[in-house]
Amino acid sequence: MDYVFNNETEARTFSKVHGWETENVEEIALKISALPKASGTHKRITVITQGSDPVVVAEDGRLKLFPVILLPPKEKLVNTNGAGDAFIGGLLSQLVQ
Repeated sequence: MDYVFNNETEARTFSKVHGWETENVEEIALKISALPKASGTHKRITVITQGSDPVVVAEDGRLKLFPVILLPPKEKLVNTNGAGDAFIGGLLSQLVQ
């Protein structure tokens, strides 16, 4: 895969299953992006969302953190189901453009 998307819980579970002994999301992102690929035509980019904490992007041994724009107070939020899927859909739509 050229792109791997996780949320912080999925990333920490992946780390635990692979015996990496870290829960640090940034470290996990770097490790995932460095995993071997069958095709060497593109480097792997790992994107980990963390709710209201910054989005972590790892590529080629480098990290970038993207702050999350805060929404109105929690009591005004109706439902966050699918927020990660919507984020990934928006990101992928911009990549193909």
